[in-house]
Amino acid sequence: MGRSGGSAETQIVRAIETLIRRQERIMIFIDGPNLYNMLRKLGIKIDYFKLVKELARGRTLIRTYMYITYNPENEDDVKKMESFARTLEEGSNFRIMRIPKHRRYVEEEGKHKVIWVEKGADVALVTDMLVLAFNNAYDTAVLVSGDTDFVRAIEAVQARGKKVEVAMFSHATGAELKRKADGFIPLEHLLDRVKFQ
Repeated sequence: MGRSGGSAETQIVRAIETLIRRQERIMIFIDGPNLYNMLRKLGIKIDYFKLVKELARGRTLIRTYMYITYNPENEDDVKKMESFARTLEEGSNFRIMRIPKHRRYVEEEGKHKVIWVEKGADVALVTDMLVLAFNNAYDTAVLVSGDTDFVRAIEAVQARGKKVEVAMFSHATGAELKRKADGFIPLEHLLDRVKFQ
């Protein structure tokens, strides 16, 4: 009898925890260039729909914002970006923020050269994360990035009474970012469930 009572109590506790978890509203903010560069270095392709499901962990996902950059003067780059963005937007509650790269002139060996740099993605992500926190649009933000430039943004969101979790590969995440976050999700632990086979 003691065992069945314990089992029933355990089931009740789990049911309550599940209900509480479902009431937690989350938004996911994906630093596209940061994640893409890491995946490319590792030679891995992932299913973003599965990734978002894993990061939500049974909580109520309000929306996922993903920030991607592209070369506006490269037709192939624009086409690939649009195809990728449409696939995500049509398949779920993704909002893709398309940010054109900026032209920068550099001098190499006495010659002027044009390079395209990613500029503005971090600012757009921080702005959205802060505005939505101030508007009480979520309880927890999940930031998919290892960039320590986001530390101050995390502190500002937390000052509004919100939680911030960071998700990224352990070796590619700044120590300060891990310390400031309310939780750290190592992406290497999710790979078996989210990568394309």
